[in-house]
Amino acid sequence: MKTVWILVPDGVMDSSLAITLDVLRTAQAIAARTRGVGQFQFRVLGARAQVRTGCGLRLRTDATFRQAEREGATPQWVIVPALGEYGARLAAHLSQPDALQAQRLLRALAARKLRSLRIGASCASVFLLAEAGLLAQRSATTTWWLAADFRARYPDVILDERRMVVPDGPLVTAGSAFSQLDLMLAVLGDLVGVRIADLCARYLLIDRRPSQARYMIAAHAQQHDPVIGAAERWIDEHLTEPMTVRALAQAAAMSEKTFSRRVQAATGLSPIRLIQRRRLMMATHLIETTKTPIEQVAAQVGYRDSTTLRRLIRRDLDTSPSGLR
Repeated sequence: MKTVWILVPDGVMDSSLAITLDVLRTAQAIAARTRGVGQFQFRVLGARAQVRTGCGLRLRTDATFRQAEREGATPQWVIVPALGEYGARLAAHLSQPDALQAQRLLRALAARKLRSLRIGASCASVFLLAEAGLLAQRSATTTWWLAADFRARYPDVILDERRMVVPDGPLVTAGSAFSQLDLMLAVLGDLVGVRIADLCARYLLIDRRPSQARYMIAAHAQQHDPVIGAAERWIDEHLTEPMTVRALAQAAAMSEKTFSRRVQAATGLSPIRLIQRRRLMMATHLIETTKTPIEQVAAQVGYRDSTTLRRLIRRDLDTSPSGLR
C-alpha cells in the first residue's frame, strides 16, 4: 500500500494542515468506492509525540521525525504543510530543533534517489526544503510576498513566485498558504490518478488556480529593496508614457547594466519584465474593480491597443480579461 508522510513542524498553519488531512481523507473515501484504484495510507510526523499548531491546538503524531528516519521506510509522498511564520521568526525557526530534524529527514530521503519518492511543500515551508539543500539549481515557487526574502537567502534556487504550483523532478512547491489546495490536487494526480483528483476537486469545490500573479499587491515589493521600490514608483507614475530601460536606470541613478543586475537579484525579472509586471498589476486592478473597457484599461497602463495587454494576461495569469471580472 502506498504511504504519505505529513511532516508537521511546530507552529504549522492550522488551515494548511487541515487542508492536507481533509483532502487525503476525501481521496481515500472516493478511492475505496472506485474500481482499479489502489488504497493509500498517511502518517503524521512531528519532532515530538505531540506538537502544537500555530493556533495552539495540540496534535498527536503517529511517529517522530527521528523514528521515521530510523525505520528506514520509504513513502511515496512527503508533504510539508505551510508554516505560518515570516521574517525574523521564520529565519530563527529554520535553525530550531524541530526544523533541523525535519531537514535531516528530508535530506536522508532525498539521498536515496528513489524514482517513486516525491516531496511537496507550500508557502513558508518551501524555505524548509531550500534550507535542507533540496532546491539548489531547481525551479520553485513560494508565497509571493516572501519572494524577496527567499531570493536573498537562496540565490541558487530558480524562483518564480507568479506560479501557484511548480514541479521540478521529484519536488513540487506551491505558493501562499491556501495554495496547499492546489498542491494537494497535484499530489493526488500522482498518487491516485487525475480522475480521483478531479472528483475530490468537485466534492470539495476546489478551483484550480495556475497563477499567484493576480493576487499580488503592487505596493508590497517596495518594502524590500529601496532601489527597486523607487524604480517601481517611477514606473507607476509614468505608466501612460513610453518607457525604456535606459530611462528607468537613469531614474535610479545607475548604469543599465548595474540596474539590470539589481532588478534580477531582487525580483528574478529583467527590467522589461518588471515594467510589464507593474503595468499588468495595475491593469488587473482596474479590470477587477471597474467596468472600464479593456481598450481603455490598456491605454491607462501604457499600451496603444489591447492586444499586448490581452497577451500578457493570458501568459502571466492564464486567463482572459473577462475571466478577471
